[in-house]
Amino acid sequence: MMKLFDTNQSKTVLAKFRQRIDGLVPSNDFDKQRNSLIRLVINAMEKSPDEWNMFCQINIKWIGDQFISRLADEEELTKENLDDICSMCFRFLFELYLSTKNDLAFDFERARRFVFGNIGLFENTAKEQIEFAIRDMPISLFKAIANSDEIETLKNFDTVAAKAKQLKEEWDNILSERESRVKAIEGSLSKYENAFNFVGLYQGFDDLSKEKIRERDGILFWLRLLSLVIVLPIVAELVFIYANIDNLNVIRDGLLVSIFPTISLVAISIYYFRVLLFNYKSVKSQLLQIDLRKTLCRFIQSYSGYASEIKSKDADALERFERVIFSGIVTEDGNLPSTFDGIEQISKLINSFKA
Repeated sequence: MMKLFDTNQSKTVLAKFRQRIDGLVPSNDFDKQRNSLIRLVINAMEKSPDEWNMFCQINIKWIGDQFISRLADEEELTKENLDDICSMCFRFLFELYLSTKNDLAFDFERARRFVFGNIGLFENTAKEQIEFAIRDMPISLFKAIANSDEIETLKNFDTVAAKAKQLKEEWDNILSERESRVKAIEGSLSKYENAFNFVGLYQGFDDLSKEKIRERDGILFWLRLLSLVIVLPIVAELVFIYANIDNLNVIRDGLLVSIFPTISLVAISIYYFRVLLFNYKSVKSQLLQIDLRKTLCRFIQSYSGYASEIKSKDADALERFERVIFSGIVTEDGNLPSTFDGIEQISKLINSFKA
């Protein structure tokens, strides 16, 4: 859309010319009404430029620049010049009248009737402009509307409708394909979700297995250390006796004194060795159970669907499997040596020597 009346230059020109027209003194009634029409139109263009831009596109294109240039001209405002300017204002006013649905305001309607009733009083050039506006401008306006994009769309309605139908069919096919893809992705995501859950369960058992392996290795280290603690005192006593076998009578009292701490140390070490050995076996048993669970998790990705199908036929079909996979880790502490087992063994050994 071309814009003419909302530019700074146009506003300045309109305001200055309105001041010039206000300073004129009409010589007769025709001049008075003509000047009033010019003042009315210019004042409306200055106050509502968007409306005149929207509804006067034909005359903006044809005489817009010429109209602003004529108003900006500083030449004397003779009757011929004022008639020409009035004819231009009438062209804009008449196009506004033809382009709007509603009737013109009372002042605009009176100005339009003034021109219609006094065409013969205008100078020849102005008269030709007015007659052109009344005779040819409605046809030009109709032609512009008839060849607009909106009318062309209506003319090609059947083509547009057929194209719209074709587009709808294409969209329906695309939507159907995408719906199928979405359903396929949904099924895949469901499988991945189950797989991820069992992978997480497997990872949990794997972490627990690593912790138990570290615990087993620690117990094994202490078992080896206690084995040395049990054996070394006895070996040391035997080496000492062998080294002094010729002087047994001399060292007999010392041997009798040292044998009791040695035996006590060995007995206590044996007790703790038994405790550690039991713990070692317990940890190995737990590792075995954990490995069993890890093995079961590898083929259980479709367990939920499979279980629902199997249990619908036999409610107890998976009872033993579920008892194994979801049971707690057994420590088997029933045979754990009591705290006083070692002391009892030592007291029995002392009593045998006293006897």
